[in-house]
Amino acid sequence: MIRFFSFALLLFSIFYFILIFYYTQNGVIIGTKVVKTSNQELKVVDMTRSSFGRFVGLEIGDKIVEIDGEKPREENKYGPYLAKIKQLKVVRDGHLVELKNFEFIYLDSPYSFFTYIVPCIFFMLSLICVFYIFKVNLKKDTISAYILICFLLCVSLAYLSAGGVTRGYPINRYLNLLSFLAVPVLYLNFLYQYFKELKVKFSKGIFILILYTLPLINIICELFEKYINYNVITNLNLLTFLFEMMVVYVCLIMYQIKHRKKDFSYLLKVLLVSNTIAFLPFTLLYIVPLVLFGQYVYSAVVTAPFLLLIPLALVYQFVVNKIYNIDFLLGRLRYYCLLAVIPTTGIVWVFVAFINNKDENFNTFQITLFVFLIMLAVFYFKEVLDYKFRLKRFSEKYNYQDSVFKYTQLIKSVSVLNQVFIHLKATILDVLPVSKAYIFEISSDGEIVYFDKQSTEPNWYPYKDKFEKVTSEIGKIIEINQGFLMKIGERGTSSYVLLCLSK
Repeated sequence: MIRFFSFALLLFSIFYFILIFYYTQNGVIIGTKVVKTSNQELKVVDMTRSSFGRFVGLEIGDKIVEIDGEKPREENKYGPYLAKIKQLKVVRDGHLVELKNFEFIYLDSPYSFFTYIVPCIFFMLSLICVFYIFKVNLKKDTISAYILICFLLCVSLAYLSAGGVTRGYPINRYLNLLSFLAVPVLYLNFLYQYFKELKVKFSKGIFILILYTLPLINIICELFEKYINYNVITNLNLLTFLFEMMVVYVCLIMYQIKHRKKDFSYLLKVLLVSNTIAFLPFTLLYIVPLVLFGQYVYSAVVTAPFLLLIPLALVYQFVVNKIYNIDFLLGRLRYYCLLAVIPTTGIVWVFVAFINNKDENFNTFQITLFVFLIMLAVFYFKEVLDYKFRLKRFSEKYNYQDSVFKYTQLIKSVSVLNQVFIHLKATILDVLPVSKAYIFEISSDGEIVYFDKQSTEPNWYPYKDKFEKVTSEIGKIIEINQGFLMKIGERGTSSYVLLCLSK
């Protein structure tokens, strides 16, 4: 069932993307219906609540007498809808009214960058991920892969349907709401199924079934919008999304605490951190202020892109089957945040002292947050440049050189080769994000022998061809699935290779 649904959702999302691309390229204002009058004018006969025409000030009954300085032409009417307009004049109650701001529907406006270009780019990237997941999952055929595909497509649909000229479709509102509220549920469902396939109980399935009913309840409330206050419905939708995310967040925290000593605890930590970074801006800067005070700090257009971190983190873990060093990333983030505080304070003080006055709309909190993020990005970019030009590597902060020094001190008094390798493995396990390290001896005829007989021999056969490639020179590293191989020495005609794996 989930396989069929994922394929159907994929086809629908592609069709929806083409529809948005088609109407945007033609500048069609969906939801604003017009008819041609006997005077060669266009009369607005109907508008949906979310039509762009209503947003710029058009009203039902308006007679459009001039478009872009000329009389209405045939190209300004695309089927029953208005199209290709930048400004127009209408006759309303006997008065001539001029309306502008139609440039938002065109690709050269800043507004379209967030409502059309960025969602389309994200959709294309999601499609690439989806097809790659299909390819990786051909042999495994796991249910979690199809749920992950549905999750990615739902995020894409929610992002695509949130803005753009096609928002005038009445059904577009229901599509946006359904996909938006389904994102946290699919996220939790994926985690449940993913850990279930790892034979780990993540949460109870009944919780997921209950959460799946919430989007349907909100859709029913939308159908009765005439009898319910619009602000009440909007707050209900936002609170439902917030509640769903809180459930996901609590599950991650609980199982991180419960399984903190297990091999997969690091994966839970990664998911918890990526979940926090992704939803914190959207929750604290948009949902909470909007519900409590009726005014957001930053709009959803600005905060929603942070949500993209969740599918990117999930796809990275699922497709690559590797995990990044989250402790290192968090340490680096804390370090840069501390450095960014001082220049941010100074710059904002200048703004407050010399620019802010009673006549200007100046939001100190917005400026502070914006400057802080800019400084954070500057410090990170500096690190990239430092690494690229080999000026200074961030790893020095974590005393990797000190670990090498300690290792050399340990092996000074060692005369047995086995003890050298034991100290080497211990040092690598302490410093690098790997969980297992093994030593192999490879003879000149290519025979591979497990060197450390004191522990159970690992399953090294999938990497047999890699062993042959790594023996050409000492220090050579070859990346493999979930780890790497490195030649660490040789004696006579034999080579010694280190195999490191991470769970």
